[in-house]
Amino acid sequence: MTITDLTFSLVVNTVNRARSLQTLLRSLEHQTYPHFEVIVVVGPTNDNTLEVLSEYEERVRILRCPEANLGRSRNIGLLAARGDIVAYIDDDAVPCQRYLEQLARLFEDPGLDATGGAVYLIHPDYACVQYRIGLISSLLEQINIRSSWLERIVPSGRGRQWLPRMTGSNMAFRRDVLLEVGGFDEFFAFNAEEADLMVRMVNAGYTVHPMKEAIMYHIQAFSPKRIVSSFVERWRIQTRSAVYYSVRNGLHAGDSPRSVILRCAHLFHGRWFLSDKLWREGNLDFLQLWGMRLKEAYAVLSGLVHALFLPRKLIEPSSMRRALDDSRPILRFQKGDSEKQASVDPVSGRRSLSTLPDPPLRICLLSKTYPPEQYDGVGRLTNLMARGLFERGHTVHVVTHGERERTAFYDGAYVHRVPYRTERYDRYRWLTGLFHCLNYSHAVHEKVKRLVLNDGIQIVDSAIWQFNGLVTAMSGSVPVVVRLTTGFRQVATLQDKRGEDARLMGEMERELIKRADHVLPNTRATIAAAEKTYGVELEDYTIVPYGIIPVPDSAIRPFDPERVPETLTVLYVGRLEKRKGILDLFQAIPRVLKRVPNVSFVIVGQDNSQYDGFEERTGMNYPEYFAHRYGEFRSYVKFTGPVSDERLQSLYQLCHLLVAPSLYESFGLIYLEAMNYAKPVVGCHTGGVPEVVEDGVTGLLVDPEAPAVLADAVISILNSPAKLCEIGMAGRQRLLEKFTYVQMARDFERVYRSVIQNRQKDA
Repeated sequence: MTITDLTFSLVVNTVNRARSLQTLLRSLEHQTYPHFEVIVVVGPTNDNTLEVLSEYEERVRILRCPEANLGRSRNIGLLAARGDIVAYIDDDAVPCQRYLEQLARLFEDPGLDATGGAVYLIHPDYACVQYRIGLISSLLEQINIRSSWLERIVPSGRGRQWLPRMTGSNMAFRRDVLLEVGGFDEFFAFNAEEADLMVRMVNAGYTVHPMKEAIMYHIQAFSPKRIVSSFVERWRIQTRSAVYYSVRNGLHAGDSPRSVILRCAHLFHGRWFLSDKLWREGNLDFLQLWGMRLKEAYAVLSGLVHALFLPRKLIEPSSMRRALDDSRPILRFQKGDSEKQASVDPVSGRRSLSTLPDPPLRICLLSKTYPPEQYDGVGRLTNLMARGLFERGHTVHVVTHGERERTAFYDGAYVHRVPYRTERYDRYRWLTGLFHCLNYSHAVHEKVKRLVLNDGIQIVDSAIWQFNGLVTAMSGSVPVVVRLTTGFRQVATLQDKRGEDARLMGEMERELIKRADHVLPNTRATIAAAEKTYGVELEDYTIVPYGIIPVPDSAIRPFDPERVPETLTVLYVGRLEKRKGILDLFQAIPRVLKRVPNVSFVIVGQDNSQYDGFEERTGMNYPEYFAHRYGEFRSYVKFTGPVSDERLQSLYQLCHLLVAPSLYESFGLIYLEAMNYAKPVVGCHTGGVPEVVEDGVTGLLVDPEAPAVLADAVISILNSPAKLCEIGMAGRQRLLEKFTYVQMARDFERVYRSVIQNRQKDA
C-alpha cells in the first residue's frame, strides 16, 4: 500500500469543550494530507458543542456516548471508523500541519502497528514539552519525556516490564489491529486507558513505536476532572484505574504479588497524605477530607475486584466483525476552500480572515531576542511582523533563544524557545562572539529542519544581526530572506572594535547576505550602508518599511496648547551606548535645563557600558558617569533601566517629546512608537531616520554628535506649545498612512510569495 492509498479516521472525544473543538476543526482545514475523515464522539454535554458541529454536518461523523467514559467513547469512534489508520486527537489540541503526512509515511512500513508523536503544551502561561518518546511499566510507572530511544532504555522502577507508549492526545493505530485486540478497556473512565492498550498490543506481538516528531500542540482546556474543586472525584478515578492497571498488567508481566501490593499501597498512602495536605491548606473541609479517604479506599477495593475477578470490558466480537466487514468509504473532511482558510490561533480560536485569495503561507521568523523576555529593536520588530502576518491569515513560527526547550503560542505565532550546546567549532572557542553565534545558528537550523518536517515551513526570514539564519541559508534546504538592518559590523565600526572576533562576525553577516535568496532592507540608506560596510552590490532586494500597531484614538494624549503642564517630560528610549547618542544627550541636558527649567528627562534602556567599552575607559557605567559629570542636574533625570512593554507604552503616552540622537539607525521603531501617541520627535540626519521622520513636519532632525544643536532643537519645540501639538499630530497621521504593521506584513507577504515561486521554478 502506498502513501496515497492510506486513509485515516481522526477520532475526537469531547465533553463540554465547544470552543476548543471548533479550534481543532478549523485547524484540520490545513492538513497537507487530504485522505482523512473526522469522527467526533460527544459525551454528556450541556454547552453548544452540537451547535458547533452543525456547521460540519456533511463533513464530520457525529456520534454520542451516553456517559463520561473515555474508554467507551474511544471504542464508539473506533467502531465507526472506516480509515486504514485510526488516530486519536484530544479536543483541546491542534496537530502540526504535516501530521497525517508523516503518519502516512510511517505506516507504509507493514511492520508498524501503532505510533504517535510528541506533545507540546503551548499555553503561554505554562508552556513545556509535555510528552516525547515515553515509556510505561507494568505497574504504571511512567517516563514521559526522553530525548531519544537511547535514553534510559531500561529505567529503574518496580515494574518488571517496560514498553513504549503514546499519550492519549497523539496516538495512531492500524484499525484492524486495534479491533483485533478488542479496542480500549472501558473500565478506564479517563485515565490510563491508552497505557493499558499499549501493554496488551505489545503482549499480543504487535509493534508499538512512538516517534519524536509529528507534533501535537496542546492547549489543555478546562475540564471538570482537572479543577481544584473536584479533588475527591478526580483522584478516586485515578486511583481506581491505577490499581486495576497494576494488578492486571503487573501479575501478567511476572511482577511479584508483593510488588503489586506495594504499588497499590503506595498509591493509597500518597493520596492519604495528599488529602491531609489539602485539608491543612483549606482546600477541603473535615467532611470532605474523610469523604476523600473513604472514596480512595473504595477505589482501591473496586480496582482489585475488577482486576482479579471480572473480565475486561472490551469490544464485543460481533461488533468487531461488523466493523471489519464495513467497506464504506471515508467521509472526506476537507472541501474546496479548505486550503484558503486563514490560520487559527490555537489558544483563543480566533481566525483573522475567513478566506484568502491564495493559500496562506507557513513562515518561520528568526530572532535571538523576542518579547516578553527582551524588547530590543530586532525582537520587537519580529513580534510586530508575526502579529501582522497572522492578521493577514498566515501561520507563523518564531525561533528564538531560550534556556530550555518549549513552545508557546501568543501574539499570532508559535514561539519556539531553543537552547544551544557549545559542542561545535572548538577552534573558535577563544573568539567568544563568533563561537556562540555559530553554535546558536546550528541549533536554529536543527529546529528549522524539524519545523519543515512537522509544519511544512515554506520560507525562513532571518535578521542580519548575529546571523541566526546562516547555517540554514548555507544548507539550501528552504528559501531564506534576510532582514537588512544595522549589522554587527556597523556597530563594531562605530564602537571602534577591530579584533579578530569582530572581523569574523562581520564576515559571517556578509556570507549570510550573499547566501540569501532575497534581501529586505528597510530604507534606501540601509542599502547604501550595507554595500559600503560589506563590500557587496545588492541586486535582489526589496525595500520594506517597518510598521507598528496603531493605538486607538482614545489612547492618544495630544499636547493641549491651552493647558501647558507645570513640568514637561522628555523621553529617551534605547540602549545606553555611544551608538545611540547617549553621551550627546548628556551634554545637551544642562543646556536645555538652563533655558527650560521645568523639564524632566526619563531615560529608558539597558546600560551597555560594559559591551561598548565605556566602563573600561572611564571606570563608570552611564548613569554613574552622568551623576559624576553633571551632578547638579541629577534630580532632573531618571534612569529606569529596561522596562516592560506595558510600562514603555505608558511612558510614550505620558511624555511630551521623544529624543533619540542615534549616530546611526537603519530605521528606528522608537520614532514610530512615539508618533503613535502623537508625540513629536528629535533625531539625527543619519541612516534611515530621514525616511521615517519628516524634518520640520513630524519632528526635527539635527546632525549627529552635535549636542549644542541637539539642545537647541529640543528647546525650540519645548518652548512652543503649538509645535508640540502640531508636530505630534502630524506624526500620528504619517504613521497611519504609511507605517502600520498590517501594511508591513502585506509587503513582506508579497516578497515571500515571489521568493517561494522562484525557488519552485528553479527546483
